[in-house]
Amino acid sequence: MRFQDDLELRWSPYYAVTHEKQKRSIGVNTIGHQQMVPFDENGPVYSLVHLLQQRSGGKPFEDVLVIGAGSGNDVAHALKFGARSIDGVEIDPVIKDIGAKYHPDRPYDDPRVTMHLDDGRHFLRTTQKKYDLVVYALVDSLILHSSYANIRLESFLFTQQALADVRHVLKPDGVFVMYNFFRQGWIVQRAADLTRDAFGGEPLVISIPHRETIVPEDSQDGYTMFIAGENRGIAEAFRRKGDFWLNTTPPKNLPIDGFAVDPTSLAAADREQWLRISPAKLVGEEERSVLTTDDWPFFYLRGAMIPALSLRSTFLLGGLGLAMVFWFIPTGDGKGRKGWKAAGSPIHSRMFFLGAAFMLLETKAVVHLALLFGSTWLVNSAVFFAVLVMILLSNVYVLKVPNVRLKWHYAGLFLLLGVNVVTPLDIFLDGGVLWRYAVPSLMVMAPIFFAGVIFAKSFRDARNADMAFGSNIAGAVVGGFSEMFSMLLGFRYLLLVAAGFYALSTYVQKPREEESPTAA
Repeated sequence: MRFQDDLELRWSPYYAVTHEKQKRSIGVNTIGHQQMVPFDENGPVYSLVHLLQQRSGGKPFEDVLVIGAGSGNDVAHALKFGARSIDGVEIDPVIKDIGAKYHPDRPYDDPRVTMHLDDGRHFLRTTQKKYDLVVYALVDSLILHSSYANIRLESFLFTQQALADVRHVLKPDGVFVMYNFFRQGWIVQRAADLTRDAFGGEPLVISIPHRETIVPEDSQDGYTMFIAGENRGIAEAFRRKGDFWLNTTPPKNLPIDGFAVDPTSLAAADREQWLRISPAKLVGEEERSVLTTDDWPFFYLRGAMIPALSLRSTFLLGGLGLAMVFWFIPTGDGKGRKGWKAAGSPIHSRMFFLGAAFMLLETKAVVHLALLFGSTWLVNSAVFFAVLVMILLSNVYVLKVPNVRLKWHYAGLFLLLGVNVVTPLDIFLDGGVLWRYAVPSLMVMAPIFFAGVIFAKSFRDARNADMAFGSNIAGAVVGGFSEMFSMLLGFRYLLLVAAGFYALSTYVQKPREEESPTAA
């Protein structure tokens, strides 16, 4: 859709993407997101790691992987510094297409560049190549992975296991670079701890504009860049030579050794064009930060907790929902005036708790299959399709099998939930296709079949179908609120909450309307 000659709106599977051609800017969901910057004009941060490698005596990076390639800035700079082969990974097809068509340097036209429309974590797990340089290039999705979980598209890139995957694809002397607007000092501390844990040495933490120290409680303006890996040449150059100076116009850095620049010898007007680059010191953190994992991937949550904002929202919406139910609930005589006593507590307890628990089963399926297959819209669609297939199979099973006994299906359900709780999906991240994909998919999906059988049998036996279905929907809302416990427990142990709901559906008494049948 074109609003005017300079402004174009396109829909991707994730965003409403706006492209302002004159400004070369890309916005998503009305938020500024990226800008395509010609090498000759600006964007010196994209050159920084290449310049540091060059001026510390290292050879140019030949094989480069850019995760979050976006519209192409990092790829363009890697090409300028002589990369032999570049793999660019971008999850959004529209942003990738805009970069291919409109980036002034046309980096995606270069035969040395291979673009991959994929989730970055999935690419890391499946590529067979080794790289001299891996870049997390402003990886920031600005959107949740789905409505089922409080994680973002990029959450599985910022975990201990993800950085272990990065180390696995690096050559022995390879370098890993991660940069972004991390906003808070404690997020910088966490990122530093993650890289230290993965690479076994202190990362270089560079703040642009320069800061001597970074304190966890401080707000961060500008970029923070991390440089890590077993190649310690850049760190050694900083120790021997001191500060590095970076010109804001990238071509001006090519003939100059930034370690040799003396800004005091420059005219005052020229000094503004030079950025001081020097490792910052992290201070004030008495203990290591809580490290994110594939089971607890909440990179932007300071600790295992449910944020106060989420709790307030839950109480507000939950209270509003209860008030509406109380006001509109029918009386036993069907004439419509409100009140719990007159209605005889008509909530179908089993269906209510089944709805709450099943919502958490879906959350588990969506989140963990995204880890295995990638956090793309196609994977989400496949997961929902698989859930619907399992529900269909469970309904057919109830129709075709006489005398379905719920106690055996409850037993099978609890057994499978226990298997999922005690089995970390990390063990499936290596191995062949059967072990890596088929076994964990079956493990995640199997409880849904048993839950579907219990639901279908209970719904068929309900005397008041509309009240049973309404109770199930109300329970699903409670289950949606309960997903917040993933921020406290992680996704594996969130299934304990689901198991608790299923246990309640087993033992709670049937409602009064089932004891006294009425016409549906």
